Amino acid sequence: MTQSLFKDRIADMLAYTVKQGEFIIDTTCKVSSGSDFLATQYGMILYNSTCMCLQTIGETLKQIDTLTRQQFLGTKYSSTPWRNIFALRNIISHEYAATDPDEIFHIIHNDLLPLLDVIKNIIDDINSGKHDDLLFTIKRT
Repeated sequence: MTQSLFKDRIADMLAYTVKQGEFIIDTTCKVSSGSDFLATQYGMILYNSTCMCLQTIGETLKQIDTLTRQQFLGTKYSSTPWRNIFALRNIISHEYAATDPDEIFHIIHNDLLPLLDVIKNIIDDINSGKHDDLLFTIKRT
């Protein structure tokens, strides 16, 4: 895979997480508490959809971390709690019945927008060439 394709792949994967996050924000804009997810069948459908999107975000970011040999996200953007994001993905994937609607609500309304801002910044940084040397080195090794 050439450097440009590797860089484009990482940027595309990040853009996909942004779309997933924006979908969550759009579809949960009328949810005012975690209990709203449990109040109706539609709420449960929305909860399941939201959890799947959060799982997808976590999985995609974990794949990026793996592709970049843990030398990119946590190194260049260390103020973001990447391990917590990966852990949420694991909880949703492996312990779904233990998920807490109030915690999911909190994540949506407190953590998701700041994460999307960081991801958009990373995409801009990648597209501007800011990390070309690092990504080239990672890809080569």
